[in-house]
Amino acid sequence: MIVDFTSIKEKFHQGINIFLREEVKRRTPFLSMVGTRYIHEGNRTSCETVDHEEKNLDYKKVESGFSLTREEMSEMTFKEIVEKVQESAKDMAGQMEGGVFQTLNEMINKTGNIIPGNPPFSPEAFLKGLEMIRIDFDDTREKPNLPSLVMHPKLAQKAKEQEARMTNKEKRQFDKKQKEILDKKYKQYVARENKRKLVD
Repeated sequence: MIVDFTSIKEKFHQGINIFLREEVKRRTPFLSMVGTRYIHEGNRTSCETVDHEEKNLDYKKVESGFSLTREEMSEMTFKEIVEKVQESAKDMAGQMEGGVFQTLNEMINKTGNIIPGNPPFSPEAFLKGLEMIRIDFDDTREKPNLPSLVMHPKLAQKAKEQEARMTNKEKRQFDKKQKEILDKKYKQYVARENKRKLVD
C-alpha cells in the first residue's frame, strides 16, 4: 500500500506559501511601505485619496511558478526547492513593483504633475518637485510628512556625489530655499485643515 502523506504535504504547502509571501515582501521595498489588506473575493477594491475621494481600483494579476517531476523531487535537496521558490518570488516581485511604477507614471502623466522639461535629477530639480506636491504635517511646522524619494541605485549614487560636490554656500542656499517651500506648504496645510468640515 502506498501512503499519501496528505497532512504533511498540506503543512509543506502552507510553509512554502508563507515563505513565498515573505520573500516577495523582502524584494518589494517600495511596495512594502504601503499598508496591506487581504481581500478574499471580488475583482475590484477601492481606496481613499488625500482629498477623501473614493477611487475604484482593478486588480492586476501577478503570477509565477515552477514544476517538478517525481524524479526531480526524489533527488532535490530542500535548499534547491527553496531556491526555486526564491526565483518565483523574484519574478513576482518584479511584476508587482513594475506594475506600481507603471500605474504611478500613468497617474502622474494624467495629472500633469511633471517638472517642466523633465530635467535630470539635481538639487534644483528636487526643489522644483517639492514645490509641486502636496505636503501634510503632523500638527507643527517642524514635522512635515515628506514623501519617500525612490530612485535607481545608480541615480542614488549620483545624487550623493552631487551633494558631496556642493559648496557650503550652495548648501546654505539649498536649505534656505527648502525652508521657504516648507513654510509655504505649512500655510497651505493649515488652510486645508481650517476648511475641513467636522462630522459626527
